[in-house]
Amino acid sequence: MHRSPRSALPAHAARHAVALFLLLLSLRAALADPIDILFVGNSITHGRYDPALNYNAGPGDAPGNNTVRDLLCPSLPCSGTEGVAPVVPTSANTPGGTVAAQLQYLQNHPAAQYTEAGPFSGVAGIFLQFTKDAGLDYNVSIIAVSSATLTGYANNTGNERGDLPLIENSNYNRVVLQDQTFQPLPATITVNGQSVPTRGNPGSFDSGVSRLVNDIDAADANAGKPNAAITLDETPPLAAYGYTSANPNQPIFGSSTVGQQGGNKAYAPYVGDAEPIAAMAADLHNAYETAAGLYNSNNPAGSLVSVALSGDAWVSAIDMGMAQRDPFLVSEPAGQVDLWDSNPLLACCTTPIGYHPSVYGDYLNALVLFGQITGINPTTLVSEFDASNPDYAMSAANGLGISGPIAYDLALAAEATLQDDGPVPPAPEPASLALLGSGLLGLVLLRPRRGQGWSI
Repeated sequence: MHRSPRSALPAHAARHAVALFLLLLSLRAALADPIDILFVGNSITHGRYDPALNYNAGPGDAPGNNTVRDLLCPSLPCSGTEGVAPVVPTSANTPGGTVAAQLQYLQNHPAAQYTEAGPFSGVAGIFLQFTKDAGLDYNVSIIAVSSATLTGYANNTGNERGDLPLIENSNYNRVVLQDQTFQPLPATITVNGQSVPTRGNPGSFDSGVSRLVNDIDAADANAGKPNAAITLDETPPLAAYGYTSANPNQPIFGSSTVGQQGGNKAYAPYVGDAEPIAAMAADLHNAYETAAGLYNSNNPAGSLVSVALSGDAWVSAIDMGMAQRDPFLVSEPAGQVDLWDSNPLLACCTTPIGYHPSVYGDYLNALVLFGQITGINPTTLVSEFDASNPDYAMSAANGLGISGPIAYDLALAAEATLQDDGPVPPAPEPASLALLGSGLLGLVLLRPRRGQGWSI
């Protein structure tokens, strides 16, 4: 890992620092309890594709903190929608000869379409690995139903039926909430002077946040526990909502596209905007910040709700030249990663490519969450060197097949986003004040790598 160089200290100061460090280590061992954290969301949360989908995933009854506990898979083998056999369409096993013909075949043969097999983990699994890499003790659980909304969980209806009791309890010190991507958007936006619908329902989003947080607070109060800390995780913008495609190998295909919805512009509302990805990210940013602000102002005695601006980090990565702005181009700029999924056969046939994150997008989302929740600079997690570097060999990046240099670039984008938003260090974790002391000592021993005020 990349650590900042040590500041020059007088000998007596160094001795005092070492003594303090040893004391804090003993306090940490004596006082620090594992942090129990629950991720609640949908396919953006659990990662739609491997290697993120099942990374560090385990059943709900898994012991210890070695895996993410998928609470919708209480034990192996999983049942219900998570227990289906995985199906992975490829060019070799999908008839057609061309991408267009193969997509038509898949649409006509639903059994041949890609299926997700649980247990799930996704961003939660990457976050868990980050905590291990950083020497932290977190127990991570997840409840994530594809296409789920926070209001759906709060209503305990539809595909989210039966999940509310798993959320509204006192088992967790921290809870991460993420809504369906378009749900928080304004109902209409203006593009080139024209009013365009978006499928957004911000009132429902705000209500879902408030109701779930209130339910969690009530459960904590009944158990005599402090309120859990709540983090709203801003979803990334959708390339399929902002661009069209003339690339035959990267067609925008699926029942959620404008063409298959009878020209309904709500399925691509930002097309025509000069900066569609930045525009959608800005709308998501405002929605998540507004929801957090509303809850905090209306519930001064309730949980403190913060926001992880994961979607903003995608814009940072694009603006910094490390990620593609329009992933549908025939010829993309060299050296840029695609933060969105790019395999049309896997995406077929309910969502198009450019909708779900790729492994790079999942990794970037997890970096932002890690920095927001722990207060640790995400660049300390990764190495910018090659696979022979011991830090890289033990990292989440290596486990996901992401090279050291790319992982480091994505961490820089996460760092830049967190710095633009503060960074405001989170409140000390329950029974973990020794960790705070270690961080303060880090300020004595380490200089910020870029002079931006991070503790390590």
